[in-house]
Amino acid sequence: MDDFLQSVTASQEGELFVGGVGIFAGYLEHNDLTAKAPTEVHDELFYRTGDLDRMNNERLIHYVGRKDHQIKLHGQGVELGEIERRLLNIASISACIGIKWNDGQLIAYVQSSDINEKVLQEQCKSHLTPHMIPSLFVTLDKLPLNSNEEIDQK
Repeated sequence: MDDFLQSVTASQEGELFVGGVGIFAGYLEHNDLTAKAPTEVHDELFYRTGDLDRMNNERLIHYVGRKDHQIKLHGQGVELGEIERRLLNIASISACIGIKWNDGQLIAYVQSSDINEKVLQEQCKSHLTPHMIPSLFVTLDKLPLNSNEEIDQK
């Protein structure tokens, strides 16, 4: 769906909503999050995934990235999910996250025990436009997780 909760046509980018019986019972022990989660569309409840997708003419859904991972950096749009996907193509990286630091730096945190910054730079330079290349790479043995077992972005 688009930002106005209208269906998009084939090959248009939109946010993935899921609905139906048994799709979403709620967050375990987090009633406050559960209360905010469902979105009503045409008298039915849906769960907003935050995933940007495109559906092709065969009705197959292709993942584009995260809606909440789009940022502006020096006036240009940056899809943090694309940076993360490129870094995850490196075999020794098991997890990563890109963040905007202050107003002008793009930082990539990578989970790996065997990688050097030159390999990270080369992977990014060969697959990303210059404004999407992180200015700093931070390598950690383990990225911190939040209570939902997702990478903690704070």
